Amino acid sequence: MTEMYRKSPNLMEQVVDRRNLETAAKAVKRNKGAAGIDGMTVFEIEEHIQTYYQPLRKKLLDGTYKPQPVKRVEIPKPNGEKRKLGIPCVRDRVVQQAIRQVIEPIIDPHFYDNSHGFRPGKSTHSALKQCAQYYKEGYRVVVDCDLKQCFDTLNHDKLIYYLEQYIQNKMILKIIRKFLRAGVIDLTSEFIASETGAPQGGVLSPLLSNVYLHELDKELVNRGHRFVRYADDFVIYVKSKRAGERVMNSITRFIEKDLKLIVNQDKSQVGSPTRLKFLSCLMKQVNGDYRFIP
Repeated sequence: MTEMYRKSPNLMEQVVDRRNLETAAKAVKRNKGAAGIDGMTVFEIEEHIQTYYQPLRKKLLDGTYKPQPVKRVEIPKPNGEKRKLGIPCVRDRVVQQAIRQVIEPIIDPHFYDNSHGFRPGKSTHSALKQCAQYYKEGYRVVVDCDLKQCFDTLNHDKLIYYLEQYIQNKMILKIIRKFLRAGVIDLTSEFIASETGAPQGGVLSPLLSNVYLHELDKELVNRGHRFVRYADDFVIYVKSKRAGERVMNSITRFIEKDLKLIVNQDKSQVGSPTRLKFLSCLMKQVNGDYRFIP
């Protein structure tokens, strides 16, 4: 993508284009999901966008659009813990989707093939296939580095700085920062400011987390490592346990010092992919071939 296109003020015009917003509304309706704090459902949003298109367009272009706080919900995890999700109101989801439709095609081509989560044409299957290939090539030890509450701890200033490498349109960057700082209405209906993180449940959050963690990918590539990342789950393949422990220590320092993220020491391990699960799967030998089995 050309430098002129990345900087072009027309990027925001593309976001607020009626067809782009209508396409975004259809996508949000198709993805279903619960209502946010304003109670509007996905079944109402297409008519809402058609009715209020002009004032919505004006607010987005003049910088007065104000996202509403996300609604905190807790989803049970298989291990008994709860995952905290932030549900934006439906109109905010449409605006986020409209932004994503414009900026994702610009940003995604910069990502490495080692990154598989939330990307067009990528999946858990492609991630596990790459892991199996490394194993076949003789990299039989895996460094499994667990990031603690990654989505919730993304540094906003660093994220915007990383985003500016691809998108230099100040209006888009400003509205994305507003979404990041919109706050949360928790389970007791109290407002909580969001100083860090991108809410799990936000339409833009997967793309923004990939932008942030691409900095980790770049470091791993510069070091010549063989790695696979799916969102905030990543593994590095090496040839010996000693090398794995050395890599674990050095990459932990980079993650905590440079990215300002937290490595969960209790869950991070060095070992064999036949014993350490990745994406809930273990490496197995099946009919002479290596593959991952749930």
